[in-house]
Amino acid sequence: MKTCDNTSVGIVITDHQGRYLVFDRATLPHGTAPAAGHIDDHGSPEDAARAEVEEELGLSVTGLTRITGGWRENRCRRLPGARGTGHDWTVFHAAVTGELVPSARETKNVRWIDSDALQELTDRTVVHAQGRMSGAEFEAAPGIEPVWIQWFVDVAAIHISPDDLLRVEKLTR
Repeated sequence: MKTCDNTSVGIVITDHQGRYLVFDRATLPHGTAPAAGHIDDHGSPEDAARAEVEEELGLSVTGLTRITGGWRENRCRRLPGARGTGHDWTVFHAAVTGELVPSARETKNVRWIDSDALQELTDRTVVHAQGRMSGAEFEAAPGIEPVWIQWFVDVAAIHISPDDLLRVEKLTR
């Protein structure tokens, strides 16, 4: 099993209508999210972002703007890295081109969603974090992947109470 490099990128892609490109993760951790992945041997966060968009969605990145990021104690399916469990995230907004060709290994149910649907998926994650939905129910019909809730809050894409944000954060560990 690989060891975590404690670095991750996330890539928010929107269209001209303001819809978000998301998918249900086909691998752990469960949830609906934009493209993301470890930096690993990709070099810079920008290089990793371009590679992850290509690997997961088959699209080419034509522009990147850093929108948020920072250290999060979120676990992944790898062994803990030198800094323990967690990742130093760099989250970008990306402009893309090309034909959407999702990875069957990494993605399920790739789709464009509007801000109302993003909030509905967030609310589903909150219900799970509040203990009113089992892990199996969340896996079967996921909300937003818990680590992404903070990033969407940071860019004012969703609304969540501070108490619920703390509950969701506990799901990432």
